[in-house]
Order: sequence, then C-alpha cells, then structure tokens
Amino acid sequence: MRSSTIFFFFYLSASVSALTLDEAIEKTLKTHPNAQVASLQYESAIESAKSADSALYPRIDANAAYFPTKTFVMPTNGVFSTKQSNSFHGDISGSYSLWDFGRSRDRYNSALSVQEGAGSTKKLTQNELIERVWSQYYGVAYAHSLIDTAEASVKFYEGQFKQALNMRKGGLKTEADELRFKASLLESHDRALRARIEYDKASLSLGILIGNDTLAAVDPAVLDQRCEALSLQSISLESLRQELRENNPQLKALRSSINAAKGLSDASAHEKYGNIALVGSYGYDDSLSAYDSYQAGVMGTIPLYDGGKLSAEGQKSRIAYSIAQKEFENTERQLWQEVYGAYRDFARADESIQSKESVIDATAKSLHLIEGRYGQGLATYVDVLESQSTLENAKSDLSQAKYQKIGAYAHLQRLLNKGCVNDICK
Repeated sequence: MRSSTIFFFFYLSASVSALTLDEAIEKTLKTHPNAQVASLQYESAIESAKSADSALYPRIDANAAYFPTKTFVMPTNGVFSTKQSNSFHGDISGSYSLWDFGRSRDRYNSALSVQEGAGSTKKLTQNELIERVWSQYYGVAYAHSLIDTAEASVKFYEGQFKQALNMRKGGLKTEADELRFKASLLESHDRALRARIEYDKASLSLGILIGNDTLAAVDPAVLDQRCEALSLQSISLESLRQELRENNPQLKALRSSINAAKGLSDASAHEKYGNIALVGSYGYDDSLSAYDSYQAGVMGTIPLYDGGKLSAEGQKSRIAYSIAQKEFENTERQLWQEVYGAYRDFARADESIQSKESVIDATAKSLHLIEGRYGQGLATYVDVLESQSTLENAKSDLSQAKYQKIGAYAHLQRLLNKGCVNDICK
C-alpha cells in the first residue's frame, strides 16, 4: 500500500509538467553526446576540406637563422684557413603548383565528398535519436497502460475474493473458491507492482535520453492519441524503394564515401607523372660580408623509383573505391528490407488493433455473463479466472499493438529521412 501511495503521489506531481514529444526531441538533440559528436565530426570534415583546398593556392614561407659563432673555411694562396664569426640568414620563399595532373583538385573534391558524407551522417544520427525518443516517449505511455490493466485486475480479484468469502460463509461455495481467488489477487498485486517498476524504468530511460537523468513524465493519453492520428499515403513498393535511395542519409553518406574514394583513386593514378611548380625566393645573409640573393624559376619533379610505393598506394585506393561501392549495395538491400518490413507492419496495424478491440469487447461481455452464472452457482471459479485472464491479455495486447504501430511509423520516418520536422534538427 505504501509503494502504491508513493507511486500515485509521484505520478500526480509529475503529470503537472508532462513532457511533450517535441520538447523531448529538442532536448535530446541539444544534449545527447551522439548528436554532439556528429556535429564535431562534421566541423572537422569542413576543416579537412579547407586544408585540401589550400594545395590549390601558392605557399609562402619565411625562414631566419642566427648563429653567434660559425666556422668559415676560406682558400688563401692555395691554403685553406678558417675564421670564426657570427652569422645571420633570412629569406622568403614561395612556390605554386602549376600542374600536377589534377591530383590536388581530385583530393579537394574527395575532401568535399567526405564533408558531404559527414553532413549526411549527422542527419542520420539525428534521425536515429529521434526514433529513440519516439520509442522511449511512447514506451512510457505504453508502460502506464499496463499499470491500468494490472490495477483493474487487482480490483476485479478483490471483488471476487470478497464475494467468494461471503458465499463460503453462506455455504454456497467451498473454501477452494475463496483460496483460488485469494491466490489470483496476490498474483495481480505482484503484476501491478512489476508494471509500476517497468514504468519507472521507462521514465528514467527517457529522462536520461533527454539529458535530465531523472524520471520523465508523459501524459498517458498520448499513446491512443498518436496511434489514432498516424496514417500513411498509399504508395507502390517501387516508389517506396526509390524514395529510400534518394532520401536515406545513411545511403547518402555511403554515396559520398564512393565519391571520396574515387577522388583519391584518381589522384593516386596520377602520382607517377610528377608535377611542375613555380618557385622563387629572396634572401639576405650577413656573416663575413652582407649580401642579398634571389632566384625564380620553374621546377619539375618526376618519381623514377620508390620501391613500389606509388603502385601499391594506387592499388590500395582502387580497392577502397570498390569496397565503398559494395558497401553501398549491401546497405541499400538491408535498408530496403527494413523499410518493407516497417511498411507492412504499419499497414496491418489498424487491422490488428481493431481485431484486439473486438476481442476485448467480446471477452468483457462473456466475463459479465460468467460472473452472473457464477453467482448463481452455474459456473465454476475456473470459468471466471479463464475469462478474466483472457481479458487481461487482450488489453495488454491492444496496448502493445498501438505501441508497435507507432514504432513502425517512427522507423519508417527514420529510414526515409522524415524524422526532422519544424526545423527541429537545425
């Protein structure tokens, strides 16, 4: 009784500030480490692209060196002599790649593809978190519906136990009836307690997900409200798969990986051709004497022998390109299987819900009749217990069917990149 009172007080106080779905999503996307990591990885990819872009521009370096003492060797009349003196050198040098057979441009395009893929991965992470919020949020409401079912059973068995007790005292029933209903009453109390524990666990999971680390309160009515409001437009399977290919962020990220691998593969294929660069420098030296020096010209470099490094790197990049293509094909098939399954589950969800509602209606009427027959001595306690058990299971199954319908919808939204609405992911 004390635990029931504590739970009721908690629920009553928490329901005043019940969390909405949009609030839960917004808090999760702002505070969850996975979302923050995805954002940082995207920012890192942007900086990597900037780094690759720098190869397309000139490079200028400044160098300076000062030596308090330095040995100079000088020939005098056929004899070498040495002299100690301080020395200073400073120069500015610059270089610009005139032509490298497109390698720098290929690497930059590859970095841009990586950046695009990081953006898609960020969107994927957001969609995954949103699906988790849907699951946890409506999971709390689902757990509360199980509490309602369990507490209704407690009340039912309390009434039956009292009735059996009075009928035994009146000589209308045996002690077996009384004891069997008492056992069922104790079992129902245990189920109710376990249902409350599961509710608290679901509430805490939601609270941790949104970054509060406390039990989160959800209006129990949202399960029925959302389930009734959800619907999908009829669409052919071909169109559904095409929508998956075009919109799924995981496939977009893999497509970007293919482009990035191709860019690196093209760059590696041109390494053997070397490069042509414009170079120049201006320097100043002050040691035994002071003088300026400068140079400007064109320098070409062609790799003649590197022990097979370039060949190996080129083959490695081509393999990486092939792997990226196969990963895309495999992932697309797996995701299509998920989309198909979620779509079919959602499509039959209403039929399943209606079926379970019919079972509840029929079982409730049957139970009412059996209770009357039991009171008249025309039915046994076994008939009552079986009918009540069937009703309990039907109510639990109905709540589960509604929760599964919402879960199938949320999974479809994630797979088709429709989880982020109302600019909530910005």
